Amino acid sequence: MIQQSIHMSLLRLLLTSIILAILISCSTEPETIDIGLNWHLTQNYDKDDTNYHDAVFTISNNGNVALSDSNWAIYWNQAPHDIKSVEAELPISIRRINGDFYEMKPMKGFKLNPGEQTKATTTSTGFIIKESDGPLGIYRLDESGKPHTIDHVYIEPFKTPKQLNRNSDDLESIPTPEHLYAQHNYLNVLPKEQLYPLIPYPHSLKKGVSNYSIPPDIRVYYRAALSKEINYLSEGINTKMQQVYYDSLAEFKILIDEKIKNPEGYELNITADGITLNGGSKKGIFYGIVSLINLYDPARRTVPIINIKDAPAYSYRGMHVDVARNFQSKETLLRLLDVMASLKLNKLLLYLTEDEGWRLTIEELPELTRVSGSRGHTLDNSKFLQPAYGSGPSRFNPNSTGNGYYTRTDFKEIIKYAYDRHIDIIPEVNFPGHARAAIYAMENRYRRLMAEGKLKEAEQYRLIDPDDTSVYQSAQSYHDNIVCVCRPSVYDFYETVLADIQEMYKEANVPLTMIHTGGDEVPNGAWTESPMCKEYLKKYPEITNIRNLQSHFFKNLVQRLQKTGLQIGGWEEVVMDFDEEDHWQINDEFVGDNVYPYIWNNLWGEEDLGYRVANRGYPVILCNVTNFYFDLAYDKDPREPGLYWAGFINEKDAFSFVPENMFLSTESDHMGHKFHPDIDFKGKEHLTQSGRKNIIGIQGQLWGETVKGRDMLEYYYLPKIYGLAQRAWEGNPSWHNIENHDERNAARDKDYERFINTITQKEFKKLDRPDLKYHYRIPAPGITETDGTIYLNSPYPGMEIRYTLDGSEPSTKSSIYTGPINSESKLIRAKVFNSIGRSGLESQLNLNLNTNVE
Repeated sequence: MIQQSIHMSLLRLLLTSIILAILISCSTEPETIDIGLNWHLTQNYDKDDTNYHDAVFTISNNGNVALSDSNWAIYWNQAPHDIKSVEAELPISIRRINGDFYEMKPMKGFKLNPGEQTKATTTSTGFIIKESDGPLGIYRLDESGKPHTIDHVYIEPFKTPKQLNRNSDDLESIPTPEHLYAQHNYLNVLPKEQLYPLIPYPHSLKKGVSNYSIPPDIRVYYRAALSKEINYLSEGINTKMQQVYYDSLAEFKILIDEKIKNPEGYELNITADGITLNGGSKKGIFYGIVSLINLYDPARRTVPIINIKDAPAYSYRGMHVDVARNFQSKETLLRLLDVMASLKLNKLLLYLTEDEGWRLTIEELPELTRVSGSRGHTLDNSKFLQPAYGSGPSRFNPNSTGNGYYTRTDFKEIIKYAYDRHIDIIPEVNFPGHARAAIYAMENRYRRLMAEGKLKEAEQYRLIDPDDTSVYQSAQSYHDNIVCVCRPSVYDFYETVLADIQEMYKEANVPLTMIHTGGDEVPNGAWTESPMCKEYLKKYPEITNIRNLQSHFFKNLVQRLQKTGLQIGGWEEVVMDFDEEDHWQINDEFVGDNVYPYIWNNLWGEEDLGYRVANRGYPVILCNVTNFYFDLAYDKDPREPGLYWAGFINEKDAFSFVPENMFLSTESDHMGHKFHPDIDFKGKEHLTQSGRKNIIGIQGQLWGETVKGRDMLEYYYLPKIYGLAQRAWEGNPSWHNIENHDERNAARDKDYERFINTITQKEFKKLDRPDLKYHYRIPAPGITETDGTIYLNSPYPGMEIRYTLDGSEPSTKSSIYTGPINSESKLIRAKVFNSIGRSGLESQLNLNLNTNVE
């Protein structure tokens, strides 16, 4: 019994110990690191001719373990600015690593206990006025170097003038509700009969009073060679096309008419008896078909009785899209091509290579996409590229726009889809600058082949001088993005890439007409300490300014590319060089060599650069930054995404462009200072008669730094692209010859009122189709109050404005604004809504106080 009692006591003791251990284990939380980050812009200011901004980071320890000097580090992307000072409550280091990649690390002695916060204030160069300029893609590393997303991040809203203005010289208005109301108060909602029948508006249009009904199975007379165009028409009007072989049997005749000299011209004649379309070529036929589709009323299955005689003013009517910095899917590009086709745009410059990504498979050089087709956490870029533009720490994240590229199959599908819509896709491979992605991919290749003992193959496509100690900073703040133009392998690389691209076009049965070489923004200081280039310059003593190594490189590249028979495009720098005193000047060397400069700069004293280049004999594509840089923010509202280094671009700017007298449409500089043409443009060069013939077209630009995915891309180009299409097709607007400034602007505003009404009342509803749902921009409405009466308006007349007076957020159930409001409420909130219930940015106004509320 005693022995049994002892055993029972031991058993109870053992069970008690086990239970106690379990309870202790259950009550002890696992150690977790949970960091919160708050970022607050305090002010922008200028001092000693330099711009600065101050910002405060607040780091919170939300975990249950102390943050030490070794168990965390934070990384993010942000608009690149040089950090001049850091004032921190605890020892913290904050630095910009390269480009827009930043790091925050604790220093020796750092300790932040659970539940505590600490602050660090940075002073950096430059200004910040957009909430999207704050830290993006924030993540932390643990002690083992493993990345973790930071879930608790807050960017404080920008509200004060010191946050919303860039410096003391900033004259651009802050878009308060009152300002927006005054800015757009001239826009009225027009009746449907006053809208334009088509965008772009034809050169000659005579409209009847009745309509022609299209039967569901229309008999068409056309040549078999037009089958693709007929299929496009059939889909566009949802009608089966029955081909007949005699005119007398046809309800719709499609003919190529030799009397129409312009190959892109057409004549569309719709009568009560049927439809006849004549075109100068298949292109002209296609543009006539586009007009017919756009005239078609699907609800009634009718088109108006009408006669149109039309042809474009310019043969180059283009869009440029950067898919390198932030990748855009194949499907997104196909949607863009559909919009371009509907607006008779015919060129898409596809920007495939950049510092932050290489987006096209090249069979001979698989490292280009294996290394540079993705971004993730790295400090040496040896296997993939560092994060950029908030792409985050994972190179395998399919939702990150830092990751992705086009396979050969993808690319062939894109160029074929475009070609079937009479759009040429022009590939851009940018050299010698903006080449960081190519450089790191080829360094990866070099190391692999050297490890295999293949020295010759390793050097074959290498792009750098490994002993170059040159110090420079590119426009995007990189110090390692310029290829060494003094080594032959750079040319071999370029020709190999181009040969593979040519092969893809050949396989797709699509002609390649142009290669765009980029050539922009090579920073001063490049190549200055390259041993290879110092030896190279001894062989070419005529290069007395080392910066002219770029024009020397382009000369050699042109000689090689001319063998392909391709047109050679490049940004304006490709036809510029430097004199002995380092002044920029036009280089006439390539006139007549099939070189096409794309001129973007019409500010900072270069307002006439496009005309000067055209007058010298170059065929020029105008890409004016003040009118056609669609990635620039619509306005100064801090919630509106986009860049603003050259000012702001809204829907009206592209429409207002005057191609042959662009001084009329260059209205203000990047800081909102209005130009006075008689003073500011005095002595500037105008187009000569021969120079006028050298303006071959215009192009809209969509650079990708701030463009994350399809919705943002469409937000930026819709509706700006409509103004581009109108100006590229029509050329100079009808009101450009009015000499009186005020009368000319009044005529322009009247024309724009009709134009924007057409977009908002007609074109947007097409984009709202259930199978499309394009994500075009919807702006914030204007609000003002006078003597207790509230007035609302919208930059997009004809779209619903809904509002609340009880402090709630406006929704599709809120009141629709139909006229002045009398209310004793202290706050009004309002939004603009489209036909399917999507809304834009909200405006709020404290009533009787006239102050903006976020």
